[in-house]
Amino acid sequence: MAEDRGIWATWYDLPEEGEEEYLTWLHKEHIPTALDRPGYLWAAHYRLEKGASPSAARKVKAFIDDPGLGKGGEFILVFGAGSAHDFIDPAPDDLLQNYEPRSREMIARREGERTAYFTEVGRVDGPEIAKRGPGLTPAPMIQFGAYRAKDPAYDVDFALWYVNDRLAALRDMKGCVGARKLISLGGWARHGILYEFTSLKGREHFFQTLESQAMDTSTSIGKVVRAVEHGPGSPSKAKRIWPEA
Repeated sequence: MAEDRGIWATWYDLPEEGEEEYLTWLHKEHIPTALDRPGYLWAAHYRLEKGASPSAARKVKAFIDDPGLGKGGEFILVFGAGSAHDFIDPAPDDLLQNYEPRSREMIARREGERTAYFTEVGRVDGPEIAKRGPGLTPAPMIQFGAYRAKDPAYDVDFALWYVNDRLAALRDMKGCVGARKLISLGGWARHGILYEFTSLKGREHFFQTLESQAMDTSTSIGKVVRAVEHGPGSPSKAKRIWPEA
């Protein structure tokens, strides 16, 4: 089976007017065309799940302070490819210019857009791995975090925490399909983490088990959340709307 080590994620909002037209174009025209490009293996489109529990660490989280960074997050469009380089050949600006006018007009409707190109550096399969799909497509429910260490010297410690603590805890976690630890090619996000769950209930179990202690500075998660600064709204909890679960 082909390996999908490249992840292209786009967070954005849409105006209510014309939303249905945009979604029809995206799901029936844009995504199928994109999947014909060399290296592209799958696509998934998610909508923010507003019923999810708020992060216990929200009060102590730091967020990236960049006026030029889009703050959208109602939708997350994710593509998977063999390599992150598949997304930058051709270069993103050249790709946009080569779209036909209708596609450029639809993409221009996105508000607060921000993008990151990631390379997977590690993954773990959970007990519900058989529920990933169709094919390599991520699970029906995700939590997607994108952030950077306040001090770059912390990056190695961060990697050690994921290997020995967080990812290891997911192998036997009820409702967990898996998780992918990501590193970006550059820009506002250095790190990414894509958690996959069978449902909102599975994500809530994860929250209660692993993230509810974030306010406690003596816990590993309590120390980690204070060492990073997140992108707007990170982590995003979202439900897949294409392909339909």
